[in-house]
Amino acid sequence: MAENPEGMEKTEQATSKRLDESRDKGQVAKSMDVTTSVIILLGGMSVFYFGANISNELMGFTRTTFMNLGNIQITELSFIEMFNKLILFMAMLLAPILLFVFAITLFSEIAQVGLKFASKKFTEGLRFKQIINPFGSLKKIFFSSNSIFELVKSIFKLLFIGLIAYGILRSKDEQIISLMEKPFIETATFIFATSFELIWKLGLVYIIIAVADYFYQKWKFADDMKMTKQEVKDEAKQMEGDPQIKSRIRSIMRNKLRQIMMKNVPRADVIITNPTHFAVAIEYKQGQMTAPRVVAKGVDFLAMKIRDIAMENDIPIVENPPLARQIYFNVDIDQEVPEEMYKAVAQVLAYIFSLKERKAV
Repeated sequence: MAENPEGMEKTEQATSKRLDESRDKGQVAKSMDVTTSVIILLGGMSVFYFGANISNELMGFTRTTFMNLGNIQITELSFIEMFNKLILFMAMLLAPILLFVFAITLFSEIAQVGLKFASKKFTEGLRFKQIINPFGSLKKIFFSSNSIFELVKSIFKLLFIGLIAYGILRSKDEQIISLMEKPFIETATFIFATSFELIWKLGLVYIIIAVADYFYQKWKFADDMKMTKQEVKDEAKQMEGDPQIKSRIRSIMRNKLRQIMMKNVPRADVIITNPTHFAVAIEYKQGQMTAPRVVAKGVDFLAMKIRDIAMENDIPIVENPPLARQIYFNVDIDQEVPEEMYKAVAQVLAYIFSLKERKAV
């Protein structure tokens, strides 16, 4: 079972966040043997597919070159020109094979891990401590248990494939010996057929190896990515926020809201109470507002503070327990009173405004 440097067992499957981070760093589950097997099989087949054309073009180029040798003056300039033509000719000749091999290599990589640019692979790949102490990294590369395992696996693969290639050639030893007495065309045909047989048989064998290695690499990657219970908890805290910090933020926001409410109370025209548990401050400016608005509300201690401020500012306090509770639970601060409460609130406001008119008289 995987363990971290502190010795805690990694028993939890990697989270999606952990997998995304590792993917950004280029750490993915893939098998190089899959790519190699595709190159051997399809890349090798492509050589035979384009072989006839390459052979004809090469023979034509060679024939033309030899036919024109008598007309060519060998100078430094002409030699460079001939060499450049040869390089360009070979590049054009091999371009289809090279492009095909590149395409199947890219496809095999994308098929395993998808298409994503590992942005952190280059920015975080070379650490400062690796520059200061490069031998530490070399030790990790060459002497880690994973490196030793990969080395042993590669040796076994070479031995296995070598034995298969030897078996194929061993079965043709008499034909190989007799090639010395055969015409060139027969020799070329034999080499072509034998090479083709080697390619497809070794390619199929390597595909079996690649499939086994692919599933091993998937399992190994999942095991390496496992996390401890503490790592999962820490990640959850980072994503959701520390509960203590969130609680502190909520507390600060509540205090700010209370301060704002207390400043709004003097604007109120009436305070509707429970009478002791709930208090709701209502503001309504005739001709300026379309409906009464709740400017402050509170329960218990906060309700008492609202009543105290109301008394300090000579704001009428009306006891109406059902209406106070209804407004408190259904209307937020700075929200207008809904239509279903208009009638009850209007009766309270009408009573308060009538009192103010009597006092004014």
